[in-house]
Amino acid sequence: MTYQQLEIEQAQFEQFVKTHPKGDLLQLPAWGSVKAATGWTHERIAVGTASGQLVGVALLLFKKVPKLPFTLCYAPRGFVVDYTDQAAVAALRDAAIQVAKKRKAITIKLDPNVDRTEYPNLLQEMKALGFKHNGFGGGFDYAQPRFTMETSLEGSEKEIFDRFHSKFRYNVRLAERKGIVCYEASREELKIFANLMVETGERDGFSIRGLDYFENLYDHLRPTGDAALFLTKLDVVRALENTEAALLQAEKELVKIHRQLEKETVEKKINSLNNRLEQTTAQIEKAEKSKTELMAIAAKHPNGVILSGGLLTLAGRRSYYLYGASSNEYREFMPNHLMQWTMMRHAKAHGALSYDFGGVSGSTDPDDHYAGLYAFKSGWGSEMIEKIGEFDYVLNKPLYLLLETGLPILQKIRKKLRR
Repeated sequence: MTYQQLEIEQAQFEQFVKTHPKGDLLQLPAWGSVKAATGWTHERIAVGTASGQLVGVALLLFKKVPKLPFTLCYAPRGFVVDYTDQAAVAALRDAAIQVAKKRKAITIKLDPNVDRTEYPNLLQEMKALGFKHNGFGGGFDYAQPRFTMETSLEGSEKEIFDRFHSKFRYNVRLAERKGIVCYEASREELKIFANLMVETGERDGFSIRGLDYFENLYDHLRPTGDAALFLTKLDVVRALENTEAALLQAEKELVKIHRQLEKETVEKKINSLNNRLEQTTAQIEKAEKSKTELMAIAAKHPNGVILSGGLLTLAGRRSYYLYGASSNEYREFMPNHLMQWTMMRHAKAHGALSYDFGGVSGSTDPDDHYAGLYAFKSGWGSEMIEKIGEFDYVLNKPLYLLLETGLPILQKIRKKLRR
Protein backbone atom coordinates (compact mmCIF):
# COMPACT_ATOMS: atom_id res chain seq x y z
CA MET A 1 0.00 0.00 0.00
CA THR A 2 1.25 3.47 -0.89
CA TYR A 3 0.39 6.41 1.35
CA GLN A 4 0.73 10.13 0.90
CA GLN A 5 0.75 13.18 3.12
CA LEU A 6 -2.71 14.60 3.84
CA GLU A 7 -3.93 18.01 4.93
CA ILE A 8 -6.60 17.56 7.59
CA GLU A 9 -8.50 19.78 10.00
CA GLN A 10 -7.45 19.91 13.63
CA ALA A 11 -10.75 18.35 14.74
CA GLN A 12 -10.14 15.33 12.50
CA PHE A 13 -6.58 15.01 13.82
CA GLU A 14 -7.83 15.15 17.41
CA GLN A 15 -10.55 12.59 16.78
CA PHE A 16 -8.05 10.19 15.20
CA VAL A 17 -5.74 10.44 18.22
CA LYS A 18 -8.55 9.91 20.71
CA THR A 19 -9.96 6.84 18.97
CA HIS A 20 -6.72 5.15 17.88
CA PRO A 21 -5.24 2.35 20.09
CA LYS A 22 -1.88 4.16 20.03
CA GLY A 23 -3.33 7.59 20.72
CA ASP A 24 -1.97 9.53 23.67
CA LEU A 25 -2.55 12.79 25.51
CA LEU A 26 0.84 14.05 24.34
CA GLN A 27 -0.23 13.74 20.70
CA LEU A 28 -3.32 15.95 21.06
CA PRO A 29 -3.10 19.31 19.24
CA ALA A 30 -3.96 20.99 22.54
CA TRP A 31 -0.78 19.56 24.05
CA GLY A 32 1.23 21.41 21.43
CA SER A 33 -0.51 24.59 22.57
CA VAL A 34 0.30 23.77 26.20
CA LYS A 35 4.00 23.39 25.34
CA ALA A 36 4.02 26.69 23.40
CA ALA A 37 4.02 28.54 26.71
CA THR A 38 7.46 27.08 27.49
CA GLY A 39 9.08 27.92 24.18
CA TRP A 40 8.08 24.95 22.02
CA THR A 41 6.54 25.20 18.60
CA HIS A 42 4.62 22.40 16.92
CA GLU A 43 3.32 21.11 13.62
CA ARG A 44 0.86 18.38 12.72
CA ILE A 45 1.42 15.79 10.02
CA ALA A 46 -0.96 13.17 8.66
CA VAL A 47 -0.76 10.41 6.06
CA GLY A 48 -3.31 8.26 4.31
CA THR A 49 -4.55 6.88 1.03
CA ALA A 50 -5.08 8.80 -2.20
CA SER A 51 -8.80 8.69 -1.48
CA GLY A 52 -8.25 10.49 1.83
CA GLN A 53 -8.50 7.59 4.27
CA LEU A 54 -6.42 8.58 7.29
CA VAL A 55 -3.96 5.93 8.59
CA GLY A 56 -1.51 7.86 10.78
CA VAL A 57 -0.77 11.22 12.39
CA ALA A 58 1.91 12.83 14.53
CA LEU A 59 2.31 15.97 16.58
CA LEU A 60 5.87 17.22 16.18
CA LEU A 61 7.33 19.49 18.86
CA PHE A 62 10.33 21.68 18.13
CA LYS A 63 12.75 23.24 20.59
CA LYS A 64 15.56 25.58 19.59
CA VAL A 65 19.02 24.53 20.72
CA PRO A 66 20.46 27.43 22.76
CA LYS A 67 23.10 29.51 20.98
CA LEU A 68 22.79 27.46 17.78
CA PRO A 69 20.57 27.92 14.67
CA PHE A 70 19.21 24.39 15.06
CA THR A 71 16.30 22.61 16.73
CA LEU A 72 15.39 19.25 18.16
CA CYS A 73 12.24 17.55 16.89
CA TYR A 74 10.24 15.35 19.23
CA ALA A 75 7.07 13.31 18.69
CA PRO A 76 6.03 12.53 22.29
CA ARG A 77 4.75 8.96 22.62
CA GLY A 78 5.59 8.46 18.97
CA PHE A 79 3.54 8.37 15.79
CA VAL A 80 -0.13 7.51 16.16
CA VAL A 81 -0.22 4.63 13.70
CA ASP A 82 -0.51 0.87 13.38
CA TYR A 83 3.16 -0.08 13.73
CA THR A 84 2.57 -3.34 11.87
CA ASP A 85 1.89 -1.23 8.77
CA GLN A 86 5.48 -0.39 7.88
CA ALA A 87 4.43 1.60 4.83
CA ALA A 88 2.36 3.92 7.05
CA VAL A 89 5.25 4.33 9.52
CA ALA A 90 7.58 5.09 6.59
CA ALA A 91 5.15 7.67 5.23
CA LEU A 92 5.02 9.43 8.60
CA ARG A 93 8.81 9.30 8.81
CA ASP A 94 9.10 10.95 5.41
CA ALA A 95 6.58 13.64 6.33
CA ALA A 96 8.39 14.27 9.61
CA ILE A 97 11.75 14.54 7.81
CA GLN A 98 10.34 17.09 5.39
CA VAL A 99 9.07 19.31 8.21
CA ALA A 100 12.11 18.75 10.46
CA LYS A 101 14.60 19.72 7.75
CA LYS A 102 12.80 23.02 7.23
CA ARG A 103 13.15 23.63 10.97
CA LYS A 104 16.87 22.67 10.86
CA ALA A 105 16.30 19.79 13.28
CA ILE A 106 19.35 17.81 14.37
CA THR A 107 17.27 14.71 15.04
CA ILE A 108 13.70 13.43 15.15
CA LYS A 109 13.01 11.74 18.46
CA LEU A 110 10.02 9.53 19.19
CA ASP A 111 9.07 7.16 21.99
CA PRO A 112 6.15 5.06 20.68
CA ASN A 113 3.16 4.22 22.83
CA VAL A 114 4.08 0.56 22.33
CA ASP A 115 4.84 -2.15 24.88
CA ARG A 116 8.30 -3.68 24.63
CA THR A 117 7.05 -7.15 23.67
CA GLU A 118 4.02 -6.02 21.67
CA TYR A 119 5.61 -6.22 18.22
CA PRO A 120 8.58 -8.66 18.23
CA ASN A 121 10.00 -7.32 14.95
CA LEU A 122 9.58 -3.61 15.62
CA LEU A 123 13.21 -2.90 16.52
CA GLN A 124 14.43 -4.42 13.27
CA GLU A 125 11.72 -2.68 11.25
CA MET A 126 12.47 0.74 12.78
CA LYS A 127 16.18 0.19 12.13
CA ALA A 128 15.38 -0.63 8.51
CA LEU A 129 13.58 2.71 8.32
CA GLY A 130 16.69 4.51 9.53
CA PHE A 131 15.86 4.89 13.23
CA LYS A 132 18.41 4.36 16.00
CA HIS A 133 17.10 2.71 19.18
CA ASN A 134 18.38 4.21 22.44
CA GLY A 135 18.34 1.01 24.49
CA PHE A 136 16.35 -0.40 27.38
CA GLY A 137 17.46 1.81 30.25
CA GLY A 138 15.70 2.59 33.52
CA GLY A 139 12.31 4.14 33.87
CA PHE A 140 13.42 7.75 34.17
CA ASP A 141 16.39 7.75 31.78
CA TYR A 142 14.40 9.14 28.86
CA ALA A 143 12.14 12.02 27.89
CA GLN A 144 9.07 10.05 29.05
CA PRO A 145 9.08 7.23 31.62
CA ARG A 146 9.76 3.87 29.98
CA PHE A 147 7.83 2.09 32.73
CA THR A 148 4.34 3.24 33.65
CA MET A 149 1.63 1.95 35.98
CA GLU A 150 -1.84 1.61 34.50
CA THR A 151 -5.14 0.54 36.04
CA SER A 152 -7.79 -0.98 33.82
CA LEU A 153 -11.15 0.80 33.98
CA GLU A 154 -12.95 -2.00 32.16
CA GLY A 155 -15.76 -3.74 34.00
CA SER A 156 -18.16 -2.33 36.58
CA GLU A 157 -17.10 0.12 39.28
CA LYS A 158 -17.40 -2.69 41.82
CA GLU A 159 -15.12 -4.91 39.74
CA ILE A 160 -12.55 -2.13 39.46
CA PHE A 161 -12.74 -1.39 43.20
CA ASP A 162 -12.41 -5.06 44.10
CA ARG A 163 -9.12 -5.23 42.17
CA PHE A 164 -7.53 -2.71 44.54
CA HIS A 165 -5.31 -3.96 47.36
CA SER A 166 -7.42 -4.56 50.47
CA LYS A 167 -5.57 -1.80 52.34
CA PHE A 168 -6.41 0.69 49.59
CA ARG A 169 -10.08 -0.28 49.63
CA TYR A 170 -10.06 0.22 53.40
CA ASN A 171 -8.40 3.62 53.07
CA VAL A 172 -10.99 4.83 50.56
CA ARG A 173 -13.78 3.88 52.95
CA LEU A 174 -11.86 5.33 55.90
CA ALA A 175 -11.59 8.67 54.13
CA GLU A 176 -15.35 8.72 53.58
CA ARG A 177 -16.01 7.86 57.23
CA LYS A 178 -13.60 10.59 58.31
CA GLY A 179 -15.66 13.18 56.45
CA ILE A 180 -13.42 13.56 53.41
CA VAL A 181 -15.24 14.66 50.27
CA CYS A 182 -13.73 14.89 46.79
CA TYR A 183 -15.23 17.23 44.22
CA GLU A 184 -14.49 18.59 40.78
CA ALA A 185 -13.12 22.07 41.35
CA SER A 186 -13.30 25.26 39.29
CA ARG A 187 -10.52 27.05 37.43
CA GLU A 188 -10.33 29.63 40.20
CA GLU A 189 -9.38 26.87 42.62
CA LEU A 190 -6.21 26.16 40.67
CA LYS A 191 -4.64 28.69 43.05
CA ILE A 192 -5.37 26.35 45.93
CA PHE A 193 -3.88 23.46 43.98
CA ALA A 194 -0.74 25.44 43.15
CA ASN A 195 -0.28 26.29 46.85
CA LEU A 196 -0.65 22.61 47.74
CA MET A 197 1.97 21.82 45.10
CA VAL A 198 4.42 24.20 46.80
CA GLU A 199 3.78 22.46 50.12
CA THR A 200 4.29 19.05 48.51
CA GLY A 201 7.49 20.09 46.74
CA GLU A 202 8.98 21.44 49.96
CA ARG A 203 8.07 18.25 51.82
CA ASP A 204 9.22 15.75 49.21
CA GLY A 205 12.11 17.72 47.77
CA PHE A 206 11.21 18.14 44.10
CA SER A 207 10.88 21.13 41.79
CA ILE A 208 7.36 22.30 41.07
CA ARG A 209 5.31 23.99 38.36
CA GLY A 210 3.81 27.40 39.02
CA LEU A 211 0.20 28.53 38.86
CA ASP A 212 0.67 29.96 35.36
CA TYR A 213 1.64 26.51 34.05
CA PHE A 214 -1.42 24.82 35.53
CA GLU A 215 -3.72 27.56 34.25
CA ASN A 216 -2.21 27.23 30.78
CA LEU A 217 -2.65 23.46 30.80
CA TYR A 218 -6.22 23.69 32.11
CA ASP A 219 -7.22 26.41 29.65
CA HIS A 220 -6.07 24.40 26.62
CA LEU A 221 -7.42 21.00 27.65
CA ARG A 222 -10.57 21.92 29.56
CA PRO A 223 -12.63 23.28 26.60
CA THR A 224 -12.70 19.80 25.03
CA GLY A 225 -13.36 18.13 28.39
CA ASP A 226 -9.84 16.70 28.52
CA ALA A 227 -8.81 18.17 31.87
CA ALA A 228 -10.45 18.31 35.28
CA LEU A 229 -9.23 19.54 38.66
CA PHE A 230 -10.23 17.61 41.77
CA LEU A 231 -9.82 18.72 45.37
CA THR A 232 -10.45 16.84 48.60
CA LYS A 233 -11.86 18.59 51.60
CA LEU A 234 -12.28 17.60 55.21
CA ASP A 235 -15.94 18.35 55.87
CA VAL A 236 -15.90 18.62 59.66
CA VAL A 237 -19.69 18.72 59.98
CA ARG A 238 -20.00 15.47 58.03
CA ALA A 239 -17.14 13.93 59.98
CA LEU A 240 -18.83 14.76 63.29
CA GLU A 241 -22.14 13.38 62.03
CA ASN A 242 -20.46 10.13 61.02
CA THR A 243 -18.69 9.90 64.36
CA GLU A 244 -21.89 10.60 66.29
CA ALA A 245 -23.69 7.92 64.30
CA ALA A 246 -20.91 5.40 64.95
CA LEU A 247 -20.91 6.32 68.64
CA LEU A 248 -24.69 5.94 68.93
CA GLN A 249 -24.58 2.55 67.20
CA ALA A 250 -21.78 1.34 69.47
CA GLU A 251 -23.65 2.52 72.60
CA LYS A 252 -26.77 0.64 71.48
CA GLU A 253 -24.67 -2.43 70.89
CA LEU A 254 -23.18 -2.07 74.38
CA VAL A 255 -26.65 -1.98 75.98
CA LYS A 256 -27.65 -5.05 73.98
CA ILE A 257 -24.56 -6.98 75.08
CA HIS A 258 -25.17 -6.13 78.76
CA ARG A 259 -28.77 -7.41 78.50
CA GLN A 260 -27.60 -10.65 76.92
CA LEU A 261 -24.97 -11.12 79.62
CA GLU A 262 -27.61 -10.76 82.33
CA LYS A 263 -29.57 -13.68 80.85
CA GLU A 264 -26.80 -15.92 79.50
CA THR A 265 -25.71 -18.99 81.53
CA VAL A 266 -23.58 -20.92 79.02
CA GLU A 267 -19.91 -20.20 79.75
CA LYS A 268 -18.81 -20.34 76.09
CA LYS A 269 -21.43 -17.78 75.08
CA ILE A 270 -20.58 -15.60 78.07
CA ASN A 271 -16.93 -15.54 76.96
CA SER A 272 -17.99 -14.56 73.46
CA LEU A 273 -20.19 -11.75 74.79
CA ASN A 274 -17.35 -10.48 77.00
CA ASN A 275 -15.10 -10.33 73.93
CA ARG A 276 -17.74 -8.32 72.11
CA LEU A 277 -18.12 -6.11 75.17
CA GLU A 278 -14.39 -5.40 75.17
CA GLN A 279 -14.36 -4.62 71.45
CA THR A 280 -17.41 -2.38 71.62
CA THR A 281 -16.03 -0.49 74.61
CA ALA A 282 -12.84 0.13 72.64
CA GLN A 283 -14.90 1.38 69.68
CA ILE A 284 -16.72 3.83 71.94
CA GLU A 285 -13.48 5.11 73.42
CA LYS A 286 -12.04 5.52 69.92
CA ALA A 287 -15.16 7.36 68.69
CA GLU A 288 -15.17 9.68 71.70
CA LYS A 289 -11.50 10.49 71.14
CA SER A 290 -12.21 11.12 67.45
CA LYS A 291 -15.12 13.37 68.34
CA THR A 292 -12.90 15.44 70.62
CA GLU A 293 -10.25 15.76 67.89
CA LEU A 294 -12.84 16.72 65.28
CA MET A 295 -14.32 19.40 67.53
CA ALA A 296 -10.83 20.88 67.85
CA ILE A 297 -10.44 20.81 64.06
CA ALA A 298 -13.87 22.43 63.66
CA ALA A 299 -12.79 25.26 65.95
CA LYS A 300 -9.69 25.78 63.80
CA HIS A 301 -11.35 25.20 60.41
CA PRO A 302 -15.09 25.90 60.77
CA ASN A 303 -15.56 25.77 56.98
CA GLY A 304 -13.47 22.66 56.51
CA VAL A 305 -9.99 22.41 55.06
CA ILE A 306 -8.64 21.42 51.63
CA LEU A 307 -6.19 18.54 51.97
CA SER A 308 -5.19 17.41 48.48
CA GLY A 309 -5.70 17.97 44.78
CA GLY A 310 -5.15 16.24 41.48
CA LEU A 311 -5.17 17.14 37.80
CA LEU A 312 -6.83 14.49 35.67
CA THR A 313 -6.43 14.56 31.89
CA LEU A 314 -8.08 12.46 29.21
CA ALA A 315 -7.43 11.44 25.61
CA GLY A 316 -10.29 9.28 24.44
CA ARG A 317 -9.92 5.78 25.83
CA ARG A 318 -6.98 6.78 28.05
CA SER A 319 -6.86 8.90 31.22
CA TYR A 320 -3.88 10.25 33.13
CA TYR A 321 -3.18 11.24 36.72
CA LEU A 322 -0.95 14.08 35.58
CA TYR A 323 -0.21 16.04 38.77
CA GLY A 324 -1.03 15.59 42.43
CA ALA A 325 -0.40 17.55 45.62
CA SER A 326 -1.32 17.25 49.28
CA SER A 327 -1.22 19.14 52.54
CA ASN A 328 0.94 18.17 55.50
CA GLU A 329 -2.17 18.26 57.68
CA TYR A 330 -4.48 15.33 58.47
CA ARG A 331 -2.76 12.92 56.10
CA GLU A 332 -4.00 10.08 58.32
CA PHE A 333 -7.49 10.80 56.97
CA MET A 334 -6.35 9.31 53.63
CA PRO A 335 -7.68 12.05 51.33
CA ASN A 336 -5.47 10.94 48.40
CA HIS A 337 -7.07 7.50 48.30
CA LEU A 338 -10.58 8.88 47.94
CA MET A 339 -9.30 11.37 45.37
CA GLN A 340 -7.78 8.64 43.19
CA TRP A 341 -10.97 6.59 43.26
CA THR A 342 -13.09 9.67 42.46
CA MET A 343 -10.89 10.54 39.48
CA MET A 344 -11.01 6.96 38.19
CA ARG A 345 -14.80 7.00 38.34
CA HIS A 346 -14.86 10.34 36.49
CA ALA A 347 -12.49 9.01 33.82
CA LYS A 348 -14.56 5.87 33.35
CA ALA A 349 -17.78 7.90 33.08
CA HIS A 350 -16.11 9.89 30.28
CA GLY A 351 -15.19 6.84 28.24
CA ALA A 352 -11.68 6.03 29.47
CA LEU A 353 -10.66 2.37 29.54
CA SER A 354 -7.39 2.89 31.41
CA TYR A 355 -5.98 5.15 34.12
CA ASP A 356 -2.29 6.02 33.81
CA PHE A 357 -0.53 6.73 37.11
CA GLY A 358 2.65 7.82 35.36
CA GLY A 359 6.18 6.55 35.62
CA VAL A 360 8.05 4.19 37.93
CA SER A 361 11.66 3.08 37.88
CA GLY A 362 10.88 -0.40 36.59
CA SER A 363 12.18 -2.09 39.73
CA THR A 364 10.04 -3.92 42.29
CA ASP A 365 12.94 -4.17 44.75
CA PRO A 366 11.81 -2.81 48.17
CA ASP A 367 15.26 -1.18 48.50
CA ASP A 368 14.91 0.71 45.22
CA HIS A 369 15.09 4.49 45.54
CA TYR A 370 11.57 4.76 44.08
CA ALA A 371 10.11 1.82 46.03
CA GLY A 372 7.52 4.03 47.75
CA LEU A 373 6.31 5.35 44.41
CA TYR A 374 5.87 1.81 43.09
CA ALA A 375 4.12 0.67 46.28
CA PHE A 376 1.51 3.42 46.02
CA LYS A 377 0.89 3.07 42.30
CA SER A 378 0.74 -0.73 42.39
CA GLY A 379 -1.93 -0.81 45.10
CA TRP A 380 -4.67 0.20 42.67
CA GLY A 381 -4.83 -3.09 40.80
CA SER A 382 -2.46 -1.58 38.28
CA GLU A 383 -0.06 -3.27 35.89
CA MET A 384 3.49 -2.15 35.19
CA ILE A 385 3.84 -1.46 31.48
CA GLU A 386 7.29 -1.48 29.90
CA LYS A 387 7.45 0.72 26.81
CA ILE A 388 9.77 -0.03 23.91
CA GLY A 389 11.76 3.16 24.48
CA GLU A 390 13.17 5.98 22.36
CA PHE A 391 14.17 6.10 18.71
CA ASP A 392 16.16 8.81 16.96
CA TYR A 393 16.23 9.57 13.26
CA VAL A 394 19.47 11.52 12.86
CA LEU A 395 19.44 14.42 10.40
CA ASN A 396 22.73 16.10 11.35
CA LYS A 397 25.17 13.42 12.47
CA PRO A 398 28.10 15.65 13.60
CA LEU A 399 25.88 17.80 15.84
CA TYR A 400 23.93 14.77 17.05
CA LEU A 401 27.13 13.03 18.15
CA LEU A 402 28.28 16.21 19.84
CA LEU A 403 25.04 16.50 21.79
CA GLU A 404 24.96 12.82 22.69
CA THR A 405 28.49 12.88 24.09
CA GLY A 406 27.63 15.04 27.02
CA LEU A 407 26.96 18.68 26.29
CA PRO A 408 24.80 19.94 29.20
CA ILE A 409 22.45 21.50 26.65
CA LEU A 410 21.00 18.08 25.92
CA GLN A 411 20.36 17.26 29.57
CA LYS A 412 18.50 20.54 30.01
CA ILE A 413 16.37 19.92 26.95
CA ARG A 414 15.62 16.32 27.97
CA LYS A 415 14.13 17.57 31.23
CA LYS A 416 11.93 20.00 29.32
CA LEU A 417 10.59 17.24 27.10
CA ARG A 418 8.78 15.61 29.99
CA ARG A 419 5.10 16.20 30.40
